[in-house]
Amino acid sequence: MKEIKEINLFISCPGDIQDELNSIEVIVKEINKTIGKISNFVIQIVHWNEDTYTDIGEDGQEIINDQIEYDILIGILWMRLGTPTKRDKSGTVEEINKAIENKEKQQLIYFKTATPINLNSINTSELNQVMEFKKELSNKILYKEFESIEKFETLFRLNLSSLIKDKFIDEKKPVQKTTKINSSDNNGKYQNIVSLIDEIENATKDGFEDIDIFNINENGHISFEKATRNLNNLTGYLNKLTDNLKKGTAEINQANNIKDTRLKLSKAKNVVNRLSKELDEFNDEINSELPNFSENLKEVGKTTSDLLLASRSFNNNETNEIESNTLAYRDSMEYAMNATANMLKEVIKWPAINLKFNTSKRNTEVALKDLMKEMMFGLKLIDEALEIES
Repeated sequence: MKEIKEINLFISCPGDIQDELNSIEVIVKEINKTIGKISNFVIQIVHWNEDTYTDIGEDGQEIINDQIEYDILIGILWMRLGTPTKRDKSGTVEEINKAIENKEKQQLIYFKTATPINLNSINTSELNQVMEFKKELSNKILYKEFESIEKFETLFRLNLSSLIKDKFIDEKKPVQKTTKINSSDNNGKYQNIVSLIDEIENATKDGFEDIDIFNINENGHISFEKATRNLNNLTGYLNKLTDNLKKGTAEINQANNIKDTRLKLSKAKNVVNRLSKELDEFNDEINSELPNFSENLKEVGKTTSDLLLASRSFNNNETNEIESNTLAYRDSMEYAMNATANMLKEVIKWPAINLKFNTSKRNTEVALKDLMKEMMFGLKLIDEALEIES
């Protein structure tokens, strides 16, 4: 029977983290049902309130420390640090520090950067404590930041998959033991036959019928194709805006050479109005494309981790092709991001001219900023998947 690696996941966070807990539950179930089946591992989420029992200890946190057994600690902080303990700033801080100090433990630490809907819920004193702890951690480990639940789900799924692939997937720690054979089996004479029977029976119970390697591979290629189309469209919009701005600059320079003041102003006004319209068209194109680009980038992050984990069932050529395609896409997106940054620099240089142009210019700056943020997040996902150090 195949050995199934059990990986215990312990989540440590204060009470202001809720949506992320639900997301972790869903993502873990999905990974177990798909890639976990293929790569022979199962993730168990450990809950302190379900997996500890009443005991005599210095305090409640000490009991949790003594009784909770885990392989990976997931630490998430937002605006609160949590309740102080007798040994550290809070239970969450104590759990994170203990995990960092223990070389046998792995950890994924996240800081939520979103602004709460209710600004009155912000406690500046507690928020400062969180920021201080973040600064302390920067000298110890590499933590992650996210600004939305969608960004967290994508980042966490990729981080967890990569961590399992690197640290756990090749280790041998079976959850289920091969059926023991008694003395009547001639000292294990038919052990190989019993193991073979065991493997088929357990595989049927585990529901491997749901696994489709070809589907995972196809979905991966589809997600890259969609994201590539988005990137090509965005690059086309940038190139068109570049040409328009160059043309507008040249026409304004020509207008400045006109001696007749009224004609000069009339010519310049027409150019500026046209530029305003072109900026508005660009903003509409970017704002229309960006949601699809964002969604497809998340899918790229998800399928890349799936493909790299599932590729253990294929040959090395399959893995090399996945990594090669991903790197090529990364190079294209990095080029586009740098082009976007250069474009933003040029737009910022344009002076205030009239109300319409000023509004269009500001909207373009915001659109370019949002595009760069999305591209930067996409690059982060790919770097995480391919373990490229930034």
